[in-house]
Amino acid sequence: MPERRAQTDDVNDDHLTPGRILVAFEKLFGGGRGVQKFARSGLRHVKLAGGALLIEQNPTKKSEWAELARQGRRVAWVMRDGEYLARVVDGEVTMLD
Repeated sequence: MPERRAQTDDVNDDHLTPGRILVAFEKLFGGGRGVQKFARSGLRHVKLAGGALLIEQNPTKKSEWAELARQGRRVAWVMRDGEYLARVVDGEVTMLD
């Protein structure tokens, strides 16, 4: 009987894991393929599974996260449909509720 390859579960493909987010984070700040810029703000972003985006922190904002970005720290946010799903600071992923 021939072996069958396990099929990838579509739900798992759309699941955002800290590992997948970290790969996109390194791409975002390392200049990898797939990094795009928003026309209006010029902020860089990377598309993630399930329609989510990893977006770099806007350093011109007035927030503690923008202050970190101005200090040279690497800060980014995972968002989908206007909702914040995770924060990444210097490679440390924090999943948000």
